[in-house]
This record gives sequence, C-alpha cells and structure tokens, in this order.
Amino acid sequence: MPRQAIDSRETASTLARRAGTLQTMIPAAIRSRPTQQLAPPTRIDAAFADPGGVLDLIHRGAPYKSIAAVHKDPGRKTSSAWFRNFWALGGNVTFPGAEPYFHNPIFIAAAQAAFDARVIRPLAMMTNLNPPAPASDPHLDLPFFRGAHSREVPSWLLAPMGYSDLFHAWAIPVASAIAWFYEGEGGEFEYWPDGLDRPSCSARMPYTNSAVLADNEYMYHRVGQIGRPEEFLPGNSIDYGAQLHDVDGRWRIVNGERLIAEYAYPQLRLSVLWKAFCFRDEAEAAAWSNHDDDLTPQRIVEIFSADLGKRGLSAEHPGDLTTDDAWRRLILETYRGATH
Repeated sequence: MPRQAIDSRETASTLARRAGTLQTMIPAAIRSRPTQQLAPPTRIDAAFADPGGVLDLIHRGAPYKSIAAVHKDPGRKTSSAWFRNFWALGGNVTFPGAEPYFHNPIFIAAAQAAFDARVIRPLAMMTNLNPPAPASDPHLDLPFFRGAHSREVPSWLLAPMGYSDLFHAWAIPVASAIAWFYEGEGGEFEYWPDGLDRPSCSARMPYTNSAVLADNEYMYHRVGQIGRPEEFLPGNSIDYGAQLHDVDGRWRIVNGERLIAEYAYPQLRLSVLWKAFCFRDEAEAAAWSNHDDDLTPQRIVEIFSADLGKRGLSAEHPGDLTTDDAWRRLILETYRGATH
C-alpha cells in the first residue's frame, strides 16, 4: 500500500471536484478527463510481493530491442541507448509469466486511492533497461485516447496527439506506476508536479522494489543521469537494430556480431512501468467499453489537418499512417513537448 504522497498540495479527490466544472458541456457517458494532473505522486515502498520473480522475468526477457525498434519508428537508423520489452499491451498479457505482476493488487489499490476511482483496468506493462547515460529530457508519457490506446495508430503518433491539446476530450485517466530495481549512481526519478516553470521534485534511493504512482500523461518527468560520464555511449546513441543481451552475468549491447558495450548487472537501471485506466465507477467504465465517440485513424488525420490549415501549414492526407514519412515529420515538428 502507498506510504504517503510525495507531493500532497492537493488530493486527487479535490482535483477531481475542481475539474468537474470543466466538463459540464460534455455528455456524462463520454466525459473527458480534466486538463490538470489528477493524482499527486505517491511513493510505494514495496511494489511487488515477489520482487525476485520480477527480476527473473526481466532477465528472461533478453535479448532486448532498442526503444526505437520496439515502437517501430520508421526512417530511424539510430536510437537512444534505451531498451524496452512489453509484458502486457491493450489489457492483455503478452509475456508469459507476467500475469500476477500485471494484476498487482498493490498497484490497483494505490491507483484507486490516488485517482479516487473505484474501477481500475490494467492496460499495459513494460520493462525499461537503461545503461549509463545523461539525464533524459523532461517529457510526458504516451497518452491514451478512446479509440487510440493499443495498436490502432502508430505509437509515434500518440505523443504529438497529447502535446497538441487537440484530442483532450478523448483522453482517458491513466495511473502510471514505475518500479525500480537499481542501486547504482544517479538514475533518480525527477518530476514537475506544478509544471516546468516551477521547482522539480525527485524520488531517490532506495530504489529496489520501490515505486512511484502518478499521472504521468499530465506531469512532466525524466530519468536523472545514470552512472558516470566516462561510461556513456557516444552521443547516448546506438544502432536501431542493436540488442541488449544477458550473457554470463553481464549485459552486452551488440549489433549483429559487433560488441558495442558491456556492463555489470548493477550498472543498468532496471525499471518496470505499469499503466491502468481509472474510472470513477462502473457506469463510466461501461461508457468506455461501449466505444462511444471513439477516435478513428481517419478522424485523427482530419483533426490534425484542420489545425495545420489554421496554422498556415498545408499537407495532403497521408496515404498510410505507417509509411508516409513526410506527414510524420510534419506532425512531429509541429506538435512537440515543452522544453525545460
């Protein structure tokens, strides 16, 4: 169970009540989430009842693909030095053995309390493995929208959808729990509960089997510097096709037969990210399940195209969302996150 809120300036229930006035014009069955953060970050001291089982699954998941390859980012030849594997997606477990961790009662109870929600629907779970690297940029997690939360659209499209503020009416409240297995240098979880123009907070060691649950689609956050600069890969970059292997008690980054880097187990920051939809009651969950007013790929393109026209940027509708690189570049360049 959660120990305490790291930042408790406003409780989740207070935020939810204050946000209600923003939604009076939206039918109850398809009510959108408020524009502000719903839940203050909450520290969880014991994330999993069986942390050894989690570590076993992490090692069994090797070899890992680069994050760019996992998300099938077209046109990329390189990736940041970040590796990922999904344990569950779209509400379904995709990695055998992850079932008890995906339906973790500790995370579910924490999400109910933080989001003032009775119905929690686990949605996705993934592992992230980070070798020594500089601090990442502040960012928001990939958002989820009615009709665009699994594989309905390319994953690269979700971030600009969130940053654009064009699709807020379809956004679904999502609880994100990040659990760590790392005791090396740095790697703190830094976050901005009041926006990038206000001071940040950090969750620091001890990390192993601890977690923070928060509203990461609406709260900027990042991973702090991991390790020492002399351990960083050049440009914090790897080949798109590079993989992370678990060999003889060490982590090895390879591309084909070429060894790029090798690390001892403690040097990699291991984390597990869990996400779940949060509904106030069964009626709200049922409205989502009925797919009322869902987005479709065509509708998403039309909304973007209309906004691009208002900005004086003309673009033909993409023939294929997954292959039209010119349209992809335009969207990514036009709708980007805030800088810090």
